[in-house]
Amino acid sequence: MVVMSFIGVSVCLIQGSNASPLSTPTDKGSINIRFEPSPSQIKSNELAQMKISFMQPTSEKIQPHIDYDLLITDNSTNKLIFQASNQTGQPGLPLHTAESIITIPFNFPHKGPYSIKIPVYGILFNPIAPESAIFDVDVQ
Repeated sequence: MVVMSFIGVSVCLIQGSNASPLSTPTDKGSINIRFEPSPSQIKSNELAQMKISFMQPTSEKIQPHIDYDLLITDNSTNKLIFQASNQTGQPGLPLHTAESIITIPFNFPHKGPYSIKIPVYGILFNPIAPESAIFDVDVQ
C-alpha cells in the first residue's frame, strides 16, 4: 500500500495480491474511511464487494449516521462509470447509513486503474461541507 497526499486529498493505492483494509481520513479530517475490497485483488469482469466503514478519526470507532456517496472513475478514460446515489433513482442526493458499514458490489469492466471517491455530506444528521477520501485501485 502506498499513501500519498495531493492538494489536501489523501490517496491510497492498492497494489499486489494481498491488499489489506485501507484507512484514510477525508481531506478535511472529520471522518476516517476504511476500504476493504473482496476479493483483496480485484479482477476485471468479476464481482467485487467493496466494504466501506466510516470511523471516528480519534478513536477508530464506528461513526454512526453518515450521509455519503460513492463514485468510481475509470482513470484510463477519466470517465465516471458508477455513482451509488444513481442506484436509488435520486442521482446526486446523498445516501444515508445508520450503521456506517456498507458493502457495495461492483463489476469492474476491464483491467487498469480506477479511482473510488467517497464524499461525506453529513455526520450524525448534521450537514457538513463536503469532504472526501479517494482510493485508487489497480484492477487485474
